[in-house]
Amino acid sequence: MHREGAVDPKLRLEDMDLDGIDVAVLYGAISLGFATNIAERELAVACCRAYNDWLAEYCQADPARLKGTPALPMTWIPDALAEAERAVRELGFVSLTTPCAVGERNADHPDNDDLYDLAEDLGVPMGFHAGGARFAYHKFVDAYAQLHALEFPFNIMFAATTLVCGGVLERHPRLRVALLEAGAGWVPYFFERLDEHWEHRGEEMAISRKPSSFLQEGRLFVSTEGEDGLGHAIAQCGSGWLVWASDYPHWDATFPGSVAAVADRDDLAPADRAAILSDNPARLFGWA
Repeated sequence: MHREGAVDPKLRLEDMDLDGIDVAVLYGAISLGFATNIAERELAVACCRAYNDWLAEYCQADPARLKGTPALPMTWIPDALAEAERAVRELGFVSLTTPCAVGERNADHPDNDDLYDLAEDLGVPMGFHAGGARFAYHKFVDAYAQLHALEFPFNIMFAATTLVCGGVLERHPRLRVALLEAGAGWVPYFFERLDEHWEHRGEEMAISRKPSSFLQEGRLFVSTEGEDGLGHAIAQCGSGWLVWASDYPHWDATFPGSVAAVADRDDLAPADRAAILSDNPARLFGWA
């Protein structure tokens, strides 16, 4: 699917009206590559700044409804910190975002702590976006469907493991985190698995309590596009950790009708639908 609203904010606002979306927080896709794939430092910083300036101008079409998140030159943390602060304080962006890993540096690497400290100080969440880390792409040749099906949840489960079991959320008690674009059906299975390993080998994790407790305390969120297994995930883990995302304008997004994938479901309680579409996003972004 291609929608010109990806580059024309007025057309995007029309599409948002068509789908019943009040506010869109705009997480980039190609911009993840600026974070990790440009080896020349000055070029990486320049590309991130140029993208962020363009996105800020895009959001000016309706700042109340279009909210930006920046590309950050994550290979160089001092530069990432400077651009993150500029993006929030000067451009008005509402979240920071990063791939699930940057080279050999996992999300729980001590070098990232300054970025998490900054997110806490700025009062914005960290978004960890699937696809940017490219863990398995070299294993698939001319098999993109297989790669995409595997790699996105693989990325996000990897991020969940390092953020929770690596102690990031425990070290940063005000940090809010979103795990993006891999659905939510994996959560009951995977957090049950993490809990089991903590019970048997907890000394190998940098946390003082079981992993699922971090899911339940309200600072860790997972995006859903309204997949079929959503009711099961809520039955197992509640709905306080779920936030809705449209995935617009990607080829696998549902448009029009993305909001209806949650709003019109009769297998979800009204309180759960409200949590996913409104209440939880407001808590994630600090608007509640």
